[in-house]
Amino acid sequence: MTNKFYGIGVGVGDPEELTLKAINTLKKLDVVILPEAKKDDGSVAYNIAKAYMKEDVEKVFVEFPMLKSLEDREKARKENAEIVRKFLDEGKNVGFLTIGDTMTYSTYVYLLEHLPEKYVVETVPGISSFVDMASRFNFPLMIGDETLKVISLNKKTDIEFELKNNDNIVFMKVSRNFETLKEALIKSGNISNLIMVSNCGKENQKVYFDIKDLTEDDIPYFTTLIVKKGGFEKWKKFILH
Repeated sequence: MTNKFYGIGVGVGDPEELTLKAINTLKKLDVVILPEAKKDDGSVAYNIAKAYMKEDVEKVFVEFPMLKSLEDREKARKENAEIVRKFLDEGKNVGFLTIGDTMTYSTYVYLLEHLPEKYVVETVPGISSFVDMASRFNFPLMIGDETLKVISLNKKTDIEFELKNNDNIVFMKVSRNFETLKEALIKSGNISNLIMVSNCGKENQKVYFDIKDLTEDDIPYFTTLIVKKGGFEKWKKFILH
């Protein structure tokens, strides 16, 4: 049997939201690659999935540092891909765990970029934060002909343009530019047309409909904000249960 490199999406925090395919794949792993933003940060993804893995699975923590230089980031990604190649060349099944979905703003793809085609790869999807939020709080992401746009917020995002030209907008990585986002929501009249969730599905989950008094310091890294220009009022009868 050919060994493989597996990318496995583990959702946002609830171990019961892993797919059967993800669970069955986790059981095959000899080595699990666990991404960290900085050394000794630990792995949220591992804590979600650990109950489904073999007791003797080898855990390898790799850093994906938030470096300003693209050249430095590429260098770190290539070094991490070399770690994966080493284990694959030893004939081991290697898995990479990622929060949310494997192909949605995931560090997993940075490894795929630098793996040669000789390796066999299998990708297992996971539930993204915005998909989880819609189901968890009983509101539709879009209905009928409505549009949906998913945005990774950064300093260059034209927030006012996005609010003007889309019916429903998912803002991910909200902590990176929260104050500007809040100002644009107020200016565009959408400050009441939102739900924001931090640490969705975890014990420390927080849900907000009113963000006017929050500052950037209040926003954890795992925070997603969804704007529905049609408003949330008709759905709150279920959201607030």
